[in-house]
Amino acid sequence: MNYLNWLQKVFPKLKDTPNEIIISYVDEAKSDTELLREFIKVLGGLLFILPFNLYLYISGIQSFTSPLYWMLVIVSFGVGGFIGLYCEQRLIKRRLKKIVQLKYT
Repeated sequence: MNYLNWLQKVFPKLKDTPNEIIISYVDEAKSDTELLREFIKVLGGLLFILPFNLYLYISGIQSFTSPLYWMLVIVSFGVGGFIGLYCEQRLIKRRLKKIVQLKYT
């Protein structure tokens, strides 16, 4: 995601700010939330991917030669990855809002 453009849309007063400063805010937000983002990725895998694949195993779609099984496994990883990415972007955006509000108020 392009956080630079997002910040300039959300905070119009940043349009006159040099891009290097805004990029430093983005880097700061990413580093501040790194541990929490990694935790959410692991938690997302445990709470979505594992139960879904366990359900596939229990429901009888467990044949490793079945294309349906592999398609559902790939879809579960895709959905889990999308949820992780969504949560990651929300965390970074929330932290960026706090950083900008602290710097400009």
